[in-house]
Amino acid sequence: MKNYKLKSLFNYLFGVLIFISSCVAPPEYSDGLMNNLPAIVNEIDYFSLSLFGEDFNDSLIWDLELNLSENDILLSTLIVKDLNVLSSELSTLVMTVASGDTIFNANIVNDIIFTSEDSISVIGIPSSISLNAQNFTGRLEYQLIKNPVSR
Repeated sequence: MKNYKLKSLFNYLFGVLIFISSCVAPPEYSDGLMNNLPAIVNEIDYFSLSLFGEDFNDSLIWDLELNLSENDILLSTLIVKDLNVLSSELSTLVMTVASGDTIFNANIVNDIIFTSEDSISVIGIPSSISLNAQNFTGRLEYQLIKNPVSR
C-alpha cells in the first residue's frame, strides 16, 4: 500500500512537471500589434487601420460604418514608418465612395506623414477602404475622424 501511494505521488509530480515545462508564454509585443494582422476600429465617427507588416501580402476591403452628412468634415491621417520594400513592390491604400469613384489613393513607396481636412460636400461620403499590400514591411497607421460642423 505504501509503495502504491509513493508510485501515485511520483506519477502525479511527474505529470505536473511535464505540464509546467510544456507551457509556452505568448510573445510580448511592445506596441500591441501582431505581425501581419491588421487592427481595425470601425465606428460611426471613427475608422482606424493599424498594421505592423513583415513581407505582408493581402488585398483587404473594409466597408466604412462612418455616419457622415454633407455638412461634416473628414479628418484623415496616414503615417507610414520603417518602410522596407523594393521599388517593384507597390502597396496601395484607397478610399472610395459608394459609386466606386476613388477619393483617396496612396501609393506606399516611402515613409510618409500625411494629414488632410476635407469637406464631405466636396469629396462625397466615403464607403470603403481597401489595402492592397505586396510584400509590405513597415508600420502603417491610417485614421479617419468625423468632425461635425456646428449648425
